Amino acid sequence: MKPKLTETGHHQLTDRLVMLRRERTDARERLRTARKFCDFREDVTYTEAVRQYERIEADILELNHLLDDATIVESVQSEVVTFGNRVVIREVQQEETERYRIVSEAEADLERGSISVTSPLGRRLMGATMGQTIQVETPGGTIQVEVLHIEP
Repeated sequence: MKPKLTETGHHQLTDRLVMLRRERTDARERLRTARKFCDFREDVTYTEAVRQYERIEADILELNHLLDDATIVESVQSEVVTFGNRVVIREVQQEETERYRIVSEAEADLERGSISVTSPLGRRLMGATMGQTIQVETPGGTIQVEVLHIEP
């Protein structure tokens, strides 16, 4: 099954790929410098430079693969929560509302208001309708959440 991304998520991951390519250039230069001045058996600077370069390379490969294979899904107005929708919810017995966009694991970022479709809350919200109350199992126990609004 092809991975799904929102258009915004695709742009964010593409920007991250550009940043990683710049970091790779810097890491390659640090590695060259460390090679010039190290004893390969014991040099922590060289070992750390290698690890950092390998991590960046792995991240680049993973992002390239994801972006090449992904299907961009446009969020549409819907009666039920679907991938890419923004959902306004309120925990029962609470006044405060929260707003989350349902996205893929790769683009989930709680600080930006996006949660993964595979998270406990994301899984339970999928298919929910406006006005519906759902139960979500969390590490702190079961909570009840009401779906107040569904936006594209």
